[in-house]
Amino acid sequence: MRYLGILFLSMFLSCHINVEAQVSERVSYKTVDGEELYFDYYPAKIGDSQKSIVFVHGGGFSGGSPKNQAPFAEEMQKRGYNVFVISYRLYAKGHGFGCDFPTPEKLKAIRYAAEDAVSATRYIVEHAEAYQVDPDEIYLAGSSAGAEAILQVLFNPFKSSMPDVFYIAEGFKFKGAMSFAGAVLDLRLVNRENWVPLLLYHGSNDQLVPYETAPHHFCPGTSPGYMMLFGSMSIFEKAKSLGLSVELHAYRDGGHEISSAMFRAFDEMDDFIKNTPATESDEAWYYLHDRSDWENLGK
Repeated sequence: MRYLGILFLSMFLSCHINVEAQVSERVSYKTVDGEELYFDYYPAKIGDSQKSIVFVHGGGFSGGSPKNQAPFAEEMQKRGYNVFVISYRLYAKGHGFGCDFPTPEKLKAIRYAAEDAVSATRYIVEHAEAYQVDPDEIYLAGSSAGAEAILQVLFNPFKSSMPDVFYIAEGFKFKGAMSFAGAVLDLRLVNRENWVPLLLYHGSNDQLVPYETAPHHFCPGTSPGYMMLFGSMSIFEKAKSLGLSVELHAYRDGGHEISSAMFRAFDEMDDFIKNTPATESDEAWYYLHDRSDWENLGK
């Protein structure tokens, strides 16, 4: 009997460990040109708020993977949020996203990523009950290329010519968004009609995605990949001028490494989601941090 008891105890512990290890579930949300796109679903581990985050990873539209975002997703699920980290078409794979990659191709890569972010969100909304999601409490987030993708979803230069592709649900609007080193293609689309409360992180010396207004990768005007972008400071200033809710954390002399702030700024993200102001709250916060602040963020 002693050995039988040990066997049952061993089986119980094994099952318990397996359950704890299953922090995410991989779900296919659509197939495009034979490529299966999916999201890794991290269900909230505490509470019943049904608040959710749809996250788009970085990688220059040519690389990256949802699995690399696990430290972010696992921490946020521990704090009571459902997290969906999506895969999307990497149109620039094998080419890179530098100054030699033609601008029309860059725009296509961004559009594909934005389309896929919308498709994933549509799937989540359509299956909201199964994933314990409140469609009115969904936040969009992204890093680097992913931040560019999610900002084009919000301030969409493609939607007018293809509204069905970017349709999510009747009356749907994201509750808010978190962008880590992102930029928009058209600052005119940052307006009251499209606005959702934004949490922005950016390095003031980012040489890939401009902090203010500059060409992508600071490409010369004669290069095939010349493309103007409006970064976090330009977005912040536009929102502030319109009396819209926005929060910017800028890092003096920080480069593109600030795009990884989602692995450090857990308290700030948590606070933003729990205390999301109204869209037209006229609350604009600007924090200019020193390099030491970056080194200590999240510690």
